[in-house]
Amino acid sequence: MMSPVPPRFDPKRRRAVTFALLLVTALASFESTVVSTAMPTIIGDLHGLSLYSWVFSVYLLTSTISMPLFGRLADLYGRRRVLLVATALFLGGALVCALARSMPQLIVARALQGLGAGGLMPVALTVTGDLYSISERAKVQGLFSGVWGFASLIGPLLGAFLTVSFGWRSIFTINLPLGLLAFALVATQMVETREPRRDPIDLAGAALLAIGVTALLFAVLHRAGPGSLGLLARAGLLLLAVTFLYAFARLQGHREHPLIPPDLFTRVETAAPYLSGLLIGTSIYGVDTFVPLFVQGARGGSAGAAGAVVTPLVFGWSLSAAVAARFIVRLGFRRTARAGALLILIGFAGLGLAALLDAGVGWISLACGLVGLGLGPSSLSQVLVIQHVVPEKRRGIATSLVPFSRTVGGSIGVGALGGILAAGLAQRLGPAADSAGSLLTGGAASSPELRMAIERSLLPVFAVLFVLAAVNLLVTARYRAGTDGVG
Repeated sequence: MMSPVPPRFDPKRRRAVTFALLLVTALASFESTVVSTAMPTIIGDLHGLSLYSWVFSVYLLTSTISMPLFGRLADLYGRRRVLLVATALFLGGALVCALARSMPQLIVARALQGLGAGGLMPVALTVTGDLYSISERAKVQGLFSGVWGFASLIGPLLGAFLTVSFGWRSIFTINLPLGLLAFALVATQMVETREPRRDPIDLAGAALLAIGVTALLFAVLHRAGPGSLGLLARAGLLLLAVTFLYAFARLQGHREHPLIPPDLFTRVETAAPYLSGLLIGTSIYGVDTFVPLFVQGARGGSAGAAGAVVTPLVFGWSLSAAVAARFIVRLGFRRTARAGALLILIGFAGLGLAALLDAGVGWISLACGLVGLGLGPSSLSQVLVIQHVVPEKRRGIATSLVPFSRTVGGSIGVGALGGILAAGLAQRLGPAADSAGSLLTGGAASSPELRMAIERSLLPVFAVLFVLAAVNLLVTARYRAGTDGVG
């Protein structure tokens, strides 16, 4: 009779470890949104308006491309030491951000900070999979989803308060005491019992993946505004992305120790949740990008109203993630995921009807709330089913591909939807399409023609989001059915 596999961590210390993981999760989520309200002040101090968008996009870029690498390293060298490295990079980046004396320095520091952030959430989710049984994991990871949503929600609000009260540098220094506490808890309480594996790291694969994803994100992130790319440049970047990602896929099929095992994408049990992640990412980024424009541009609302209308999405996500844990234990992955996908579908149907029927802000907020209620069970089921069907030795890389798929899917989706919006505005406004941006500053808020053009141009955007939500509903039918040992 085979002896049972010993636990990876000392179970007596899991409360302290869980608290540390919640801290790093909150910091990574907070830092992804806190900069938005501080940027006008930062630009006034450091100047460099033309580099404005890079402060956001470079953080997203480096955090995205580092996710799979951190996941693989966590499988090979242990979760503890990789999490410590990621936390140190994140805190070091935050410190350099606070000390920046120019916009280029701030951008480099944000890149370093994003590099560390790419390891925080994936490794934290992986460790919860190691610490808790599947039934416990559903509840704990529901808590993590709630913390992530709450931290991202208060990020802009707290960023504004800190900037006004203590200066913009405080939005970065606030990470240091909390991050150091998390670092100390991980260093002293996360006692790992497994010896690290000595498999080689696929450095060539990591380089191909990083270059391919970087080119892809560059192409879709810089479509408009300062630092925007022309059509020819974007086409070149997309070609570069396809070339390198194809080479990466070919290489992984011939590696004895690949960075990303190809069977994670060929087995239906894992491929379906990753495909769902791409679609969920488009839903998240789509609402965050186009609903505020709808409220402010087509409805003539204020900037505050445009931001507030998506607040129900975050609240709905946090609430439903906590509730969904019980449904997963009772009903299983597939039913819970399908219920979430159905709510997202209904929410996007509501947004489309809002554009068709000239509905008010209350209707739009309700639709966003329904999307948020669907995101909780959808995102939670995605993580849990992946962790349930892969072996423990692959849990790090398999888990890291969950947030990776959402970010890449969201970036690609928003880029494509932005193209649909731009084409619609050009068709309706001709050369005057560029002036539609003045709606965001109130310069042309009284023009009914421009409002109508934005509303009609956003209608196909919401239609595509509805179709993608319907596809996601079909994809969840391929999830593992039943509780399958959950409970």
